[in-house]
Amino acid sequence: MDAVDPPTECWLTPRAEVRGSPIQGRGLFATAPIAEGEVVARLGGPLIDDAELAATSPPSSFTVAPGLHMVTDPEHPASLGNHACDPNLWHRDAVTLEARRAIAEGEELTSDYATMTGVEAWSMECRCGSALCRGRVTGADWRLASLRAAYGRRWTPALLAKIDSDGQGRYPADPADPASGTVSDVPPSDTATGSP
Repeated sequence: MDAVDPPTECWLTPRAEVRGSPIQGRGLFATAPIAEGEVVARLGGPLIDDAELAATSPPSSFTVAPGLHMVTDPEHPASLGNHACDPNLWHRDAVTLEARRAIAEGEELTSDYATMTGVEAWSMECRCGSALCRGRVTGADWRLASLRAAYGRRWTPALLAKIDSDGQGRYPADPADPASGTVSDVPPSDTATGSP
């Protein structure tokens, strides 16, 4: 994503709709099957820095780069996706969510909020009901080895930068790419941008 020219508004696949959710309030649901790897949403909105984020606490935002956050329209359907600890969506790049696996008609579309927040102090109670439910989701969950293994390089670039520089010197394989192998000491290329 070009931080100078971010998308100005959100986009959501026409194969999703808003319904009441057993996870929390309203959520997004597939109205038709969605294939693994298919783009489901592209998030857009104005960018704010850490100071403005702390001062305004917008209802719907996520971290797109270190110290930079996108504020999305909280009423746009794409902003209504709920969190799950075993989500069916993950990041292709800073603003694009794609299907992590095949999604059946009627299934709720979810992402793991820990893959998109760079605010370490942030946390929320989780009610996703997944067998993998962590109970509490935090801005420090990027440190969890289980999540690094599950998501590989499918985090926002801001969190990938934290993962890459945290001193562990180990890079997770991309679970969506069987050719990526296992963990290694060599940073893999980012599949979305082609850069390490």
